Amino acid sequence: MTALSVAIVPTPKRRILGGMFLGFPTVFRKELTEWLRGPKTLIVAGVSIAGAVFMCLIPFIAKATNQAAEAGAERSPLNLTMDPTTNVLLGWTGQTVALIAVVATMALVSSERDRGTLAWSLTNPVSPTSIIAAKFGAAFLVFSGAAVVLPLVVSSLLATIVYGSLPNLTTIATFGLLFLTLPAFYIALTVGLGTAIKSTAGVAGVAFAVMFVPQILGGLLPIIGELSPTSIGVWAMTTATGEPASAVTLGGWLVSMAVIVVGAKVVFDRQEF
Repeated sequence: MTALSVAIVPTPKRRILGGMFLGFPTVFRKELTEWLRGPKTLIVAGVSIAGAVFMCLIPFIAKATNQAAEAGAERSPLNLTMDPTTNVLLGWTGQTVALIAVVATMALVSSERDRGTLAWSLTNPVSPTSIIAAKFGAAFLVFSGAAVVLPLVVSSLLATIVYGSLPNLTTIATFGLLFLTLPAFYIALTVGLGTAIKSTAGVAGVAFAVMFVPQILGGLLPIIGELSPTSIGVWAMTTATGEPASAVTLGGWLVSMAVIVVGAKVVFDRQEF
């Protein structure tokens, strides 16, 4: 055996990784194409941009219509500062983005299961891990751009015009980067649930329960809200704006992501279609 032939023999580690992610590039391109060619991405972008713009303009609208003067500045529930950075970040606590993420991705697995294409895909040279990884990767990539990055860019440009100065782009960029942890969690959650729950309604029901139950329990026992990965949006905001942020929330997010990833792989590998 020549030195060249020895060099190209795959190691056991490479064989394991290659088998685990067999066919990933092909499935990823297919998932990405479906996102980009379908109407879902435009809908997500339109709703997200409209929401970001509206929240950014609330102080401007309130001031222009004299609502603050009528209510009394000290009693007004609105944040009437004219600071562009504050107004760009106004409303980005995560609830709206979480709702959009669940609705946009809750059928990623179940729809293909119903059509029979999921079973067909597994008859090709592609691993189950590649399928769920590709679904998460494509959804996260497109959703992050449409629901987080683009709305932040648009609202930053608008705030510059309306409030007369450029927002702190370092703060905005830091927040945007950290805030991506929130859609990452909910997309991983819906994909993971889809490997075990056959119906789209079932996936949505459990995902919404995960979204709201920790908030309810957190009102009774604050540590639950602090530990919950659903609080990662608030953690991103406080971290980006320089306020004290609990590392417990980030730890809860990391543990939850690991549980979802491992659980989805174990369940999906054992299923028969």
